[in-house]
Amino acid sequence: GADPAPAGPRPRQELLDYRLTETAAGVRNWVLTSDRMLRFAGREDLELTDVHMDFYRAGEPFSTLDSDSGRVNPRTRAVHVWGTVDIVTTDGRRLQTEDLVFDNVTGRITNDVFNRFTRGTDVITGYGLDATPDLAYVEIKREVAAEGADQPADQPADQPADQPADQPAAADGPR
Repeated sequence: GADPAPAGPRPRQELLDYRLTETAAGVRNWVLTSDRMLRFAGREDLELTDVHMDFYRAGEPFSTLDSDSGRVNPRTRAVHVWGTVDIVTTDGRRLQTEDLVFDNVTGRITNDVFNRFTRGTDVITGYGLDATPDLAYVEIKREVAAEGADQPADQPADQPADQPADQPAAADGPR
């Protein structure tokens, strides 16, 4: 016998390897790619599977977002991702969460859920987020806790905290 029709609305359009590029004055701001995009009748937002976003500054990538699922509004360029959400910057900062909204107007990423932000050996956790995609500005709103912020015993106290211990500091004469 024939399989019963799946429950719920049927997509009006399905695209594999979907891509959306946001530019300003001809320069890329970000590129969103998704393994699978579904467009439903009467719904502005597009449903996305396996979302990947590259953020650019002056044409150079500085940050990457990956998530299991998402939704994008092709008109406002607002992006909502959920599942396992991971943002990594080119300088090694990392944000891990399960729900995130990118507002293309303000250029900010926000949420109300649990976040884990890593910079060097410092880890900050807590609920609620207001940040920039380069993770240069990160505000965690509630129940903020820091891990690994204390200097390890084998690390000299004058070592900058945000510099990896395994990289030599700027050469300042013989050691």
